[in-house]
Amino acid sequence: MPTRENLMPLETFSIAPDCLRALDMLPGVLDEIIPLSRSHRLGLGRNIRSLWEDLTSEREHRASEYLSAPAYYSAYLRYFFPWNLLRLSSFLPTLALRLDDEATIVDLGSGPLTLPLALYLSRPELRTKKLTFFCTDRTEKILKVGLMVFESLCLRSGGALPPWTMILRRHQFGIPLAEKADLLTAANVFNEFFWKSKVPLGMRASLTARQLLGYLKDSGSVLLVEPGDPRSGSFISAMRAGLSSFGAMPLSPCPHANSCPMPGIFRSLEGPGSDAGLGGEASMRSKPKSPQAVVMPKHRDKYPWCHFTIGVDTAPDWLKALSAEAGLAKEKLVFSFLLSAIPDPHAALAKPKEGCATLRVLSEGFPLPGGLAGRYSCSQKGYALLRYFPMRSSFSSGDLLPLPQAKAAQGKEERDEKSGAILLSY
Repeated sequence: MPTRENLMPLETFSIAPDCLRALDMLPGVLDEIIPLSRSHRLGLGRNIRSLWEDLTSEREHRASEYLSAPAYYSAYLRYFFPWNLLRLSSFLPTLALRLDDEATIVDLGSGPLTLPLALYLSRPELRTKKLTFFCTDRTEKILKVGLMVFESLCLRSGGALPPWTMILRRHQFGIPLAEKADLLTAANVFNEFFWKSKVPLGMRASLTARQLLGYLKDSGSVLLVEPGDPRSGSFISAMRAGLSSFGAMPLSPCPHANSCPMPGIFRSLEGPGSDAGLGGEASMRSKPKSPQAVVMPKHRDKYPWCHFTIGVDTAPDWLKALSAEAGLAKEKLVFSFLLSAIPDPHAALAKPKEGCATLRVLSEGFPLPGGLAGRYSCSQKGYALLRYFPMRSSFSSGDLLPLPQAKAAQGKEERDEKSGAILLSY
């Protein structure tokens, strides 16, 4: 049982203060760069709602360049852009990124440069590094507007531009780039087209993993961020397995490299084209053994999926008001993400010591009998139910904790009868 001294999370998700300050400036910046006429301002809430309905639908023929329409890109910049900045800036500060001077970042589906700006606002130590960003999107106009917003916010918040080279490219996923990335990023990209294919999920994930790794240097990393709905969580779990099969191991949020115990509808990579025979640069990398099996939830058609929830109390008032105007008032932000990296082929993968084992809290809290609270979590042993006294301890979705000892009965770990989760207690 951990002592009171180590009940503090090793990591916690919290929106970066610089992001909140930048969002206070954002309306003024947007009014300078893309001013709204009175009639367009009156219709802004309606346009936001219309774009939201389009983006959250499962229609197969959504316009591929919706951000080229003036009403839509204005709605996107004033609603989706700031909410996405808040999501990203909640977990980017603690992410184990490998970005040294002269590193190259390729941002797929960059839109208004949301992820580069979130990195600037969330990681002050990167502001002095010489980085090159290739910001790619199908719509050139939104990239150019995004660059103006990026530079204006950097100047207003930091007084100078960082020594970053920002290269804008009109580009579609799957087409090769001449440059190889130290870090490849894709935020809210794959939910727009990944599910249009009728190919089995495991095969899609393997093919997509191969394409992603084709953009990387031999020691590169991949960061995927998706909205956090059940389908996106399944995608993240499938991509975790696909990337691992080519040697890119999960670093975050996963506290282990064993099988994923919260895979949604994803089951396995098995199927035609999912393993050897895929060919290409990625397949030539040495492949790890199959991941170790873990405790899964009780069998069901759709398992729980990996996603995190943060509150919106700190969001700026103007954004809350605009969201309410569009009929899209928010009580929380939900997201799924995955950071995977190709390990150094010359360095042995050290097996983590038992004392270093960790637990990632996922769900929001809920009451349990006996005055306890519970949160579903992920550990190297599998699906877990963390129980604690809320008067003594306080945890949040996203917290990374030292792994507590599982309760045992007759030599076996106790399981929660309802969910099948391992019972863990603080």
